[in-house]
Amino acid sequence: MKQRRLVLIGALVTCLNMEVIAQSASEIVHLPDYLPVRELIASNRVKAQVMEKRSLEDRVEFEVVLSNDKGKTIGGYAPPYVQAGQDVVSLWREYVLSHLNVSATDDRISVTEERRAQDQSFAVAFVLDHSLSMTMPRAIRMQRAIQQAMSVFEREDYVSVVKFTSSVKTEVPLSNDKDRYLGSFKVNGINFRDDGTAIHDAAMAGLREIANAPTAARRVLIVFTDGEDNASTAKVQEVQQLAQEVNATVFAVTYGVSEDEELAQLARSTGGRIHRLHDVYDFDRVFLGIYNGLRHSYIVRVDHRSRRSENDLFTGAVEPTSTGYGTLSAAELLPMINISTVKVNEQLTTSEKLAVGVDLAYLETSDLHPSEISKLDALATLMIQRSDLALEILNGSEQDDAGSSMRRTQAIRELLVRRGVDSRRVQGYGQGRAANDGSDPNKPSSSSATTFIFKKM
Repeated sequence: MKQRRLVLIGALVTCLNMEVIAQSASEIVHLPDYLPVRELIASNRVKAQVMEKRSLEDRVEFEVVLSNDKGKTIGGYAPPYVQAGQDVVSLWREYVLSHLNVSATDDRISVTEERRAQDQSFAVAFVLDHSLSMTMPRAIRMQRAIQQAMSVFEREDYVSVVKFTSSVKTEVPLSNDKDRYLGSFKVNGINFRDDGTAIHDAAMAGLREIANAPTAARRVLIVFTDGEDNASTAKVQEVQQLAQEVNATVFAVTYGVSEDEELAQLARSTGGRIHRLHDVYDFDRVFLGIYNGLRHSYIVRVDHRSRRSENDLFTGAVEPTSTGYGTLSAAELLPMINISTVKVNEQLTTSEKLAVGVDLAYLETSDLHPSEISKLDALATLMIQRSDLALEILNGSEQDDAGSSMRRTQAIRELLVRRGVDSRRVQGYGQGRAANDGSDPNKPSSSSATTFIFKKM
């Protein structure tokens, strides 16, 4: 009888544990009505965070997280979880055009919903820069955003917080007691500050914290900095090795950093990614977005247009940007462009258009190097001031890989649109060899002459 009673008690405990797991699984919220995503954002019912953009040869993909005001993700807005008969493209079309800044017809837009790690527990270490370059208002805003993210963590999740200048302090030792880690986390910064930045040493400390988590928990390191490492004794290779040893995924979040490729490579080597921020308002979305994106997101795909010619690829506006009517002169526009390295392309310049070449450096991902952003700012300023102009972007040559040329062109166009240039006024073309000609599409290009052609509309 006693043995049977113990078996029953054991079964009851097992059932209770299963109930706890079921109740604590990451909650996905389903909205009672199907309003377009852009309308949900405009009415503040939903926040959207783009977690990654992937520029591929035949399409561009965005990973998007939708969440409500409580930080819970929104589900049911794409296959295979959408309501039968619902027009998915109509839900996403305006968001793609206005928020993702990609002009596309309905037949080129597709969306799928991915639900992953619903019952997975996480061990997350936040590694936070508090050097003097992090002004106190900026540091406080960053920490409040992290506090908001931690407040929606599940009961099985573990959290640690490491803060650093030239020295490193573990402010919150690893814990899955939410009251404890929220209570230990100080939102008003730290009381030791100097001008040093020991990113690698702090990352090592964060990795050692999450190494103590249960093996069933997925280990995640989130590193935030607004500068480059100048004070660590550890090398980035040591950080990468320890991350692999403890099976941790590294996410890097940089703010206004001109040279962050080392962190980007660290993140990519562990299956993570880098998020480059230039606006403090993005703090409110990115940290929560990283966590929610590990569980649940939407993949928005936009197919590229067909080739302009045999060797040219097109990306850009739905309608032609310009009639070519009117005249332009170098004397008129060059002072407004205000880029010292700009050169007039005499072969492409006519009385109806002005073509200028600018040498731009790119990352191996085909994104523009952060040090070149100021040149795009100057071009965007010109296009905003001169609303009578249209712009064509030509990138690459017959010796370049066609896919890489197109991705670089698209990256430039999207940067201009994000800076306020009307997407209908900008077209882009990538030129180069087809991908099957033996060239390596992943080969990094340190620099490329890009031609910008201005026309009167």
